[in-house]
Amino acid sequence: MRAPIATAAQVRALDAYTIQTLGVPSLALMETAGRAVVDIARARLGDRLKGGVWVVCGRGNNGGDGYVIARTLRLLGVPVSVWGLGGAHSPDGGVMRLAAEAVGVPVVEAESAPWTSPPGLVIDALFGSGVDRPLEGAARARVEAMNRAGCPILAVDLPSGLCGDTGRVLGVAAEASITVTFGWEKLGLVLEPGADYAGEVIVADIGLTSAGQEAPDWPLTRLNGAEVAALLPARAAASHKMSHGHLAVIAGSVERAGAAVLVCAAAIRSGCGLVSLFIAPEAIPRLGALPAEVMLRLDAPTPEALAEFRAAAVGPGVGVEAAASTSLRSLWRALPIPAVFDADGLTALAQDPAPSPHPRAITPHPGEAGRLLGKTSAEVQADRLGTIHALGLLAPALLKGRHTLISGAPPSLNPTGHPGLAVAGAGDVLTGLVGGLLAQGLSPQDALCVGAYVHGLAADQLGPGPFTASELAHALPKALRTLKEGSC
Repeated sequence: MRAPIATAAQVRALDAYTIQTLGVPSLALMETAGRAVVDIARARLGDRLKGGVWVVCGRGNNGGDGYVIARTLRLLGVPVSVWGLGGAHSPDGGVMRLAAEAVGVPVVEAESAPWTSPPGLVIDALFGSGVDRPLEGAARARVEAMNRAGCPILAVDLPSGLCGDTGRVLGVAAEASITVTFGWEKLGLVLEPGADYAGEVIVADIGLTSAGQEAPDWPLTRLNGAEVAALLPARAAASHKMSHGHLAVIAGSVERAGAAVLVCAAAIRSGCGLVSLFIAPEAIPRLGALPAEVMLRLDAPTPEALAEFRAAAVGPGVGVEAAASTSLRSLWRALPIPAVFDADGLTALAQDPAPSPHPRAITPHPGEAGRLLGKTSAEVQADRLGTIHALGLLAPALLKGRHTLISGAPPSLNPTGHPGLAVAGAGDVLTGLVGGLLAQGLSPQDALCVGAYVHGLAADQLGPGPFTASELAHALPKALRTLKEGSC
């Protein structure tokens, strides 16, 4: 089952259901949440605890979690203090503050940061996911002081100042090294720019449940290895190369022959049976690195010429000249086989974007997505969830980025990969991989899910980098084997 990524309202509703319908006391949930944070702090940041911990607590239930954390740390012998906010607390938050003070946790409410030298760790329990307006006054000052503290910040549920549904920064937000969130991952932790502020996200199970009621309509889900492995095409014992599809690659030019080499290198390692490259004869001298298994076609890649193939990978390195763009748009409309379009194929399509009557997949980066939708790259990044919905109206889509999104109902987030993929040609490798999966009979939607996961897994297995796109293509078979064996 895919892990859901929830809105703040969905988590609040599940919290209320667990308390009001199932009868789990709210104080018990708060105690469980606070102790979960302590366990993770000791496991991940245990060396920092020796330098002392400041827990920054608000007046609400997020602050109540913070008081549980402070009390638990105090009982474990960790030097801990609370920087609190004065005024009336929520009922549960007030109970937990009294309990923390009863075991000797000092609570100060100074206007400026109370630490005279950096503590070992700051725990942000100022606000949870309910903040919907810019932070001001004492709250803003506390977040700014946490960011200046010069030590790691562990955020409780959500970095204070981050919108839980959009990832938007509400004036200022805590810059966490780790965020421990409860029940379900929140949208604001994976969307931009919230992911920059969340650090490593750890989901703690505190007993929230929707058992006995209809499951919510999650806005986003996270792919998992078992689900993706189940989509991989089977290879019958009596199969032969034609059983696994023939992919046509329309990529490369004299100036950008390397793109064609990378697409073909990935495709031939995807498991498809045959790969043929359509390219101008003038580019042949630059194809020395082309895998020996790839066949060359020097005729024009017309819809009629391509009809004999199982699928096509179209666009990388073809060029943006008028004639090339016209040809690519014609293929989008008329090519009667499944095809993945990327790079120059998407640039050509942006001049007249409309759904094709034939199966298609698109794999834009934010700039290409912006051109398709008439937006800037910044606007795409500010609303990645809205963007993937809009792209999905054109064709099954994959929006590249730190958290790659795949269109669907609901959309999917790919969990594999790392910044080492930000290297020239990595997108061409993805295009070849998706094309090879289409040639093996996967639907565009499934090919995008498998392609994204395997592409990222290959990078994970190569390590943090640096590595080249060629090395990434060579790593694909190992990633596919790992996925099939259920080792990821």
